[in-house]
Amino acid sequence: MTIKQDQHGLTVQAARPALSQNIAVGAGSVVSLPFSAGPVMNVYRADGTPSTQANNTTHIRVCSTANCWISFGSNPVAVVGSAAAILIPALTPEYFWVVRGERLAVIQDSGAGTLNIAELAQ
Repeated sequence: MTIKQDQHGLTVQAARPALSQNIAVGAGSVVSLPFSAGPVMNVYRADGTPSTQANNTTHIRVCSTANCWISFGSNPVAVVGSAAAILIPALTPEYFWVVRGERLAVIQDSGAGTLNIAELAQ
């Protein structure tokens, strides 16, 4: 994943993991916590000194142990095969741009598993 610029105006190839959620993937749609709802996180200034700031999630990385379908929104519902849902193949990381306060819904394709959502901050 490439984020065009970090907080210092520099091009970066990856983002720093901030928060992580594990959601049980099953036969019913399950909704994540809102993105960027986490606590203050430790960050580092350009000179290497530590600082703290509110979590500023801009992207997420998702990876599931089973094939599943996901949907995004303020109160999303995941439906297998829906035009509004995205198929996530098992053990294949995917990256998405997200909006603060949005959530993700997940439902299994054919078998249960776990979906890991890693919030990424600049």
